[in-house]
Amino acid sequence: MLLFLRNFWPGTLWWILVMLLTLTPGNYFPKVSSFWNLFSPDKLIHLFIFGVLAYLLLSGSVKHFRDKGTRGIKTAPVLITLFTGILTELMQALLPIGREASIYDTIANFTGCFAGYYGFRILKNKNG
Repeated sequence: MLLFLRNFWPGTLWWILVMLLTLTPGNYFPKVSSFWNLFSPDKLIHLFIFGVLAYLLLSGSVKHFRDKGTRGIKTAPVLITLFTGILTELMQALLPIGREASIYDTIANFTGCFAGYYGFRILKNKNG
């Protein structure tokens, strides 16, 4: 259990931060109304936080399961990140927190997830 915590604490703390940021009442955040605003600061923040989440979960997974096969090691963190991206948007739609769900946020979440995945692969290959 201690080994699990040691390997996954950065990803777990970041996941908690993502949930707090995405479920905070949205009175202070600008609204994006069209596809052309997909690269607004709000969407870039979504891309960044979900990219970091994917990267940290992948990093912890590879450290924790280094003696196992690689498919599940990389698949589970990506699926957790994608699920979190969908979950946050559903919760924004369903909870009375002053936030609106957005397909553009979901696209940014998914893009961030895959950016984190490819960033992890590039850095892992570079560092051996």
